[in-house]
Amino acid sequence: MPVPDVMFCAQQIHVPPELPDIMKQFTKAAIRTQPRDVLQWSYGYFYALSRGEPLPVKERVEIPVATQKNDTGLTPGLLKILHKQLSEKETVDMPDLQRKWKNLCLPLEQLHNILRLDNFVEGVDWMKFFALACSALGGSLLSSMRHACQILTEDPEGGAARIPYDIFAFLYSYLASLDEEITEEATESFLNALKEQVARKEYMVGVADFGVVKKS
Repeated sequence: MPVPDVMFCAQQIHVPPELPDIMKQFTKAAIRTQPRDVLQWSYGYFYALSRGEPLPVKERVEIPVATQKNDTGLTPGLLKILHKQLSEKETVDMPDLQRKWKNLCLPLEQLHNILRLDNFVEGVDWMKFFALACSALGGSLLSSMRHACQILTEDPEGGAARIPYDIFAFLYSYLASLDEEITEEATESFLNALKEQVARKEYMVGVADFGVVKKS
């Protein structure tokens, strides 16, 4: 509904001093995130801002890959936002996950497809969901782990994308356990070889590390 065209005198109008900066930051966040539904995303943005929660904002604009047919589904940048918003809790309430998913303008059907891959009864184990979401981004196990490293790493962009070995091992073991073609012995053998390789690196695993182990 359009705003009525009403004139006010200067004495009637009070502009909060913080409003210009709020709107400037909001505009920059919208440009970086490029939400599909600006109104839905804006609701999530100001809801998070009012509660002091991590904002649904990408760190940078994502360039769609050549094979991406549309921009309506999960991306590494959006999964990184979800991780910042939800990873403080080991178990996430389903309504909270659904709300934040919706506020990122992601299709609920994709969320339901990911949840069907495990039996989440009393809440959602966040790191398991994160692993499943990484598998939705990458077809193979190793490509899923590559996404996980690039999202979780504290290394600068373009760096080694290292994460702690224990986190890598948990995510890898969980995803491997869901693949009927990967035996427990194969998983254990891979992780043991990887652990030996990164022992001299303070048990930090980068993308290049597990690529080498796979080939050997």
